[in-house]
This record gives sequence, C-alpha cells and structure tokens, in this order.
Amino acid sequence: MEFHIDRAKVLPKANVWEFLEGLKRRFKLIAPVKEGEKCSFKEISDVTTVELSYTRTVLPPKKYLLPYRRERFSYNPETMEFKTFNSIQEQVIFGVHSCDLHGISILDSIYLKENPDPRYLEVRKKTILIGVSCYPDEYCFCLSTGTAFPDGANWDLFLTDIGADYFVSIGSPKGDEIVLTLKNLFREIEKEDLELYKRSTRKKKEAFNRRELPDLERISQLIELEYDSPVWEEEAKKCLGCGTCTNVCPTCFCYTSVDIPDLEGKEVKRVEFVTSCQYPYYSLVAGGHYFKPTRTSRFRHRYYHKFVGYPYQIEKLGCVGCGRCSSECPAEISIVRTIKKLRGTDEKELREAVK
Repeated sequence: MEFHIDRAKVLPKANVWEFLEGLKRRFKLIAPVKEGEKCSFKEISDVTTVELSYTRTVLPPKKYLLPYRRERFSYNPETMEFKTFNSIQEQVIFGVHSCDLHGISILDSIYLKENPDPRYLEVRKKTILIGVSCYPDEYCFCLSTGTAFPDGANWDLFLTDIGADYFVSIGSPKGDEIVLTLKNLFREIEKEDLELYKRSTRKKKEAFNRRELPDLERISQLIELEYDSPVWEEEAKKCLGCGTCTNVCPTCFCYTSVDIPDLEGKEVKRVEFVTSCQYPYYSLVAGGHYFKPTRTSRFRHRYYHKFVGYPYQIEKLGCVGCGRCSSECPAEISIVRTIKKLRGTDEKELREAVK
C-alpha cells in the first residue's frame, strides 16, 4: 500500500548519478568534491566526483552567490557612462547542508529586503539550491542555533538519506519542475519511507553530544551584559587577527571596493572584494581614527554582531552552527568555548580551576 504525500518523492541512490547528469545538461552544476582531506564546492564536469558524505566544506557555497571578488560595473571617467556586467549563468548548487541553507537565507534577508542588491537578486533568481542531509562532528552545534534541519522557503529540493534511497522534499516550483522533468528517476513515497525519514531525523538529533552544545538561551542579552568581561581579552590573546573565521563563515558579508583604471585611463572598473572586521584597517576612517583599535575590540565585535546585531537587524542569529570558524582557526579558538566561558559553564576551565 502506497502512502502518498504532496511535496515529496523518493530518489533511489542507484539513480543519483543519472540525476546529477540530468541537472548538468541543463545548468552549471556546483557540488562538493573531495580535495585531499577536505571538501570544496566546485563546478562539476564529472558527476562521479561529487562527494555526498562530507561533514563540511572549507568555504561555504555562498561564494557562488556572493563571490569573494566581483566586478560591479565600469565607467568612463570623462563621460561618466556606466556599463554593468551581466554574465550570470543559471546554476544548481547541489549537496548543500541545512546550516548553509540557513546561511543563504540570512544573506537573502540582508541583500533582498528593503533595498535589494540587483546583482545578488539576479544571481538568486538563476540559482537552484538542492540540499542533502548530514551528521555532526565535534565542531557542529547547529542543533543549538535551530539550523540542523531545513526550514523556510529558500531551497528547492532537499535529499534526506534513508538508507538505500533519498527522501526528497520539494520546497519550490523550481524543485517541482526538476522532479517532473526527471520523473523517471523518482518513485512515490510509501509508508516505510516516511518512517525511515522520521528515524533519520531522530538519529541526527541523537548524534549530537548535548553536553558539548552551547546554551544560546537569551544569548543576545548575555553578550550585551558581558560586554566588559575579561573573557574577551583572554580569548583575543590567542587570536592571530588573520580573518579566517569571517572568511569561512556562511553569513559574514563585509566587503570593500576599489576603482581600478585601465592603463589609458579611459575605463575604470569598480571591484568589490570580501574583507574582515578582524583586520585593523577595516575600522579605519578618514582622519586616521580606528573604531576598533584593539584586537580585543575586534574579536568581541564578531560575537556581538552574530548574536546581538543580526537579531536586531533581521530577527535571526547570525550564526548557523556550522563550526567552520572553530575547525579552521589556526589558533584553535572555539566559538562554543568562548560562549561557555561567558556563561561560566566551560567544564574544562572549571576542572582546571578545581585543580
């Protein structure tokens, strides 16, 4: 007996490569691939190189929506005639984890509300997001941030591993269209599939070490009340100021821009590139004043922005619990450990204090 449910199908794992080939025939296909011990999102030419069982990529998939370097426009400095760059291709970003989907949702809130960024809007219109389920490692804390599972309406398809198959949730008309176009690869849901889907959700929740998860209850108030805590200086002493934490973050969007003239001075390109609030020069303004003159003030600012600024601005935390900042930090600074120190609940610190 079949158990029919709207907005979902089942994709047998045996059909995954054919599914990816079908996507690649119609769109530029972006997906995670293994590079040494780590994974990165890349444009795919051979679908068999796609890695589905990864924990996290070094850089989030936002780089295909918000490039780390992008040319916005060019102009003639004499006539002030402007030209824009419109070479945006339709693309599918496949294999996106739930935390990164939430990260893109946060970027959507930043770039598309009130005064939409036209470049970002055009890229989003031409991008299909297909997520895939995952399991946490010691750096993940997406259960605390409420981003462990897909939500909202910014994704098109989401594949949940249920053993021999993927339970495919359909999140948009674009997702519907893909399933309809490649309908021979899918089958209808049966009652057993739904049970396996629910079991997969429970299994992921149970995979988290709850003792290691940060308590984010009233975190905005905590950060504000602990603004002068000595914890900031203690942690900042270890910080190299390299900006790795912000460059690997799915939600950081700080950038700067420069105008680059050609050799003849007849055309000037406006180029934007990603920067970091952890760099000393980022807070430098005319007159030589630094708004964040010390490493401690810059270190604290990142936490303040993630847990106070974002909720005020878009009513969401600016952290999705992906763990990239901690896993990639060359100084081994842990965002979870810092939060626990502020709360006075860091067990390692408490054990050392007892000794």
